[in-house]
Amino acid sequence: MSGLKDFPKFGALAGLKILDSGSNIAGPFAGGLLAECGATVIHFEAPKKPDNQRGWYGYPQNHRNQLSMVADLKTKEGREIFLKLIKWADIWVESSRGGQYDRLNLSDDYLWTINPKLAICHVSGYGQSGVPEYVTKASYDAAGQAFSGYMSLNGTDHALKINPYLSDYVCGLTTCWSMLACYVSTQLTGKGESVDVAQYEALARITDGRFMQYATDGIKMPRTGNKDAQAALFSFYTCKDGGVIFIGMTGAEVAKRGYPLIGLPAPGTGDPDFPEGFTGWLINTPVGQRLENAMEKYVSEHTVDEVEKEMTENHIPCQRVYELEDCINDPQWKARETIMEWDDPMLGHVTGLGLLSKFKNHPSEIWRGAPLFGMDNRDILTDLGYSKEEIDDYYSRGILNEFDRETTIKRYRLREVMPHMRKEKPEDGSK
Repeated sequence: MSGLKDFPKFGALAGLKILDSGSNIAGPFAGGLLAECGATVIHFEAPKKPDNQRGWYGYPQNHRNQLSMVADLKTKEGREIFLKLIKWADIWVESSRGGQYDRLNLSDDYLWTINPKLAICHVSGYGQSGVPEYVTKASYDAAGQAFSGYMSLNGTDHALKINPYLSDYVCGLTTCWSMLACYVSTQLTGKGESVDVAQYEALARITDGRFMQYATDGIKMPRTGNKDAQAALFSFYTCKDGGVIFIGMTGAEVAKRGYPLIGLPAPGTGDPDFPEGFTGWLINTPVGQRLENAMEKYVSEHTVDEVEKEMTENHIPCQRVYELEDCINDPQWKARETIMEWDDPMLGHVTGLGLLSKFKNHPSEIWRGAPLFGMDNRDILTDLGYSKEEIDDYYSRGILNEFDRETTIKRYRLREVMPHMRKEKPEDGSK
């Protein structure tokens, strides 16, 4: 267990204090990334409503290094705890339907009377402003993908949802930099700032030029699956042995090296389709189809290993499609510790994704696994000045709550759904 006063000091964000009262992925993922960089992050949950991600692999992956505080915000005592943490925090991030905390009489303006320099980040499906019916509408990842237009760009005959949880995670990354931008603003101005992050807008922002193309010129690109919608020789190709590989044979120098490999003349050697300086062409044109046909013939005559070897040797961007086992066993993944091991209070010793960014002078760490529900209640409240008697009283009245490891395992039936948990002998001796 850990409190606020003995939190380990490491990483680029050591000393930054974050209160996260979000749930699921879109909001809390941002706090998880900052916790890996050394920020002190408290995940605040309700006694009767644990985060929906608890009990699954995503929670221990996304909430490691964090502290858990569980209190009933709708009680006088729980509200007091929350406001003390607001006063403590540099950043507060929440994810709920738009306007939820205004309805709880916890508006930005009110919270700034408690902490004038607080950076506030609201995360919701449709935003905090706009059409009321949208602002209060619930959202999940699939809804964000559908409403943003992103889903309509993928697939072939029908729109395709991208797994896993693209909208949630892109929103989480957007939330991450928005939180830090808000915090920097408070440091520069001495005054609190608040930012409104809408899940659908975060995903719409990465649609490249599709919206500008349609809104300005009325052009809607077709869904092309694994084929690029615009450029020839910039797609995934299926090889003789069924292996799939991405090849990006575009650019003047790449074309000179690459075209002869697939049976075409190098640009500038006399073929009118490929003049000197030719870099590539649109896929849905006669020249583009000539390029695609040559590539399809080439890959149909070679295995994916042969194609990748020849392209790599000629410095042509390529990458065969990896399965998860390929990732875990790849020497580059191993060299960068993209996969790491750590101890988790719920799951025991686990292996999962490592630390995202590699800082040179202030490296990130995994110093603890994701906390059990309410695991840090007593330490946090003691550091906030509560006595043991007060804390015990709050537990007795249901204002606080926590689950120990065995309670967690039984509640989420982990020995049924997680194979490695079945190997454990239950502490109570049951089968």
